[in-house]
Amino acid sequence: MARMYQKLAPCGGEGGREWDDDVYEGVKKVYVGQDLTRITFVKFEYVKEDGQVVTREYGTITQNPKEFALEYPDEHITVVEGSYNKVAMYATEVITSLVFKTSKGKTSPTFGPNLFGVVNGTKFVFEDEGKKIVGFHGRSDKAIDALGVYFVQDSLTTSSPLYKLEARGGTEGRVWDDGACNGVKTLRIGQDDSRITYLEFEYEKGGKSETRPHGVKGEKLSEFVLDFPEEYIKSVEATYDKPSFFRNTVITSLKLETSKGRASIFGYEVGKKFVLKQNDHRIVGFHGKEGEAIDALGAYFAPVPTPDPVAPAPVPADPAPASPAPVPAAPAPAPAAPAPTPVIGDPWSDDIYDGVKKIQIGLYDEGVSFLKFEYIKGNGLVSGDGHGKITSLGVEEFVLEDGEYLMASLEGYYKLIPNTPFGKIVSLRFKTNKRESPLFGKESGEKFSLEQKDQKITGFHGRATDVIYDLMFSSRHISI
Repeated sequence: MARMYQKLAPCGGEGGREWDDDVYEGVKKVYVGQDLTRITFVKFEYVKEDGQVVTREYGTITQNPKEFALEYPDEHITVVEGSYNKVAMYATEVITSLVFKTSKGKTSPTFGPNLFGVVNGTKFVFEDEGKKIVGFHGRSDKAIDALGVYFVQDSLTTSSPLYKLEARGGTEGRVWDDGACNGVKTLRIGQDDSRITYLEFEYEKGGKSETRPHGVKGEKLSEFVLDFPEEYIKSVEATYDKPSFFRNTVITSLKLETSKGRASIFGYEVGKKFVLKQNDHRIVGFHGKEGEAIDALGAYFAPVPTPDPVAPAPVPADPAPASPAPVPAAPAPAPAAPAPTPVIGDPWSDDIYDGVKKIQIGLYDEGVSFLKFEYIKGNGLVSGDGHGKITSLGVEEFVLEDGEYLMASLEGYYKLIPNTPFGKIVSLRFKTNKRESPLFGKESGEKFSLEQKDQKITGFHGRATDVIYDLMFSSRHISI
């Protein structure tokens, strides 16, 4: 029987590198190091399901770390208290104290600089009604910049574990929770000139579609449709802020990224950023807070399903030998190693900008061989890298005028490469808010069309070597 794990957002600063230990059966020991101003080092001894002990450590050792041992398996950590603050010579906040409490009522010493137990900085507490802490995550470099925890929740009837990532954003509004479903099929997003005001999710649950609305709908919605079940949401990057003339801190932007490499941005990237993501997992539900807008957002994650293995075709039995003499059986050949999944072309990505100003396209006798984009960033222009190879046919240009932008629409033709599951792009056509480009390349092969309504293109990514094999775009909601 699987479990659900509650992942609480880290407290502390935004410096250092992110790390995540995930979850274990329990914690056996904790080691903490410090200097005169901060926590510089943590080390955790975890116990896996099979009893194996693994260690994870972060930061730097400046003094001998102090140990806090538990009577595992009869004792576990239930509370972590601490503080974070800016200290001399460092630009960002770091963890300045830590205290651990256990299921047997035991409390660790106050780790970190303190005078008679008094610490400086903003205090925090991780606690959930006596539930067991089974993992840690955070940020670190030369010190411990931030720390978060995993709590084990109730057992599930499913065979796969679930992760419930804490809703982040504002603290006001009504709590809503859609729970975990089989997957997400469609999102509808409403916004005004400063906030995400509405979210509507269409889920797949038990073979049926269920729709859950949140916030205030407004007049116009953007729609983000997934190719369910082959495509799923890998992560949501969001910002939150307290816009002028509004009472609450709310979600101001959302960036959705899918397993097929699609990315779309809605709203305005203003305020503090957070990311809802769990490695090797997919989003299967959302929760948060709502009022006149979306105040906070969290998500449920489930493992990415593995495809069912294809059973080999039965081998017909050999006919009986003509001779009655026994024939010794030949030894069975060793099974062949599975063939690696083939990949064609080198991946490239031009990042995400405010828009596109110019497209350069190179052709060869069978299709598109070269692409280069010039992007708009603020009041300036950024020239992207060239992808593919320029041939003797040279390069054609498609330049956008002032006030013109690329719609999130891409069409053209592609042709399969013989004896492979891959294709290469034969031709491309782009669409703006004012016109369509010519068809660059040939009108032959299989036609394709990609489109996101009410979106404009803000970046491209794909695969290429001497030709262009694949092209996708990132987009965001059109601000009018």
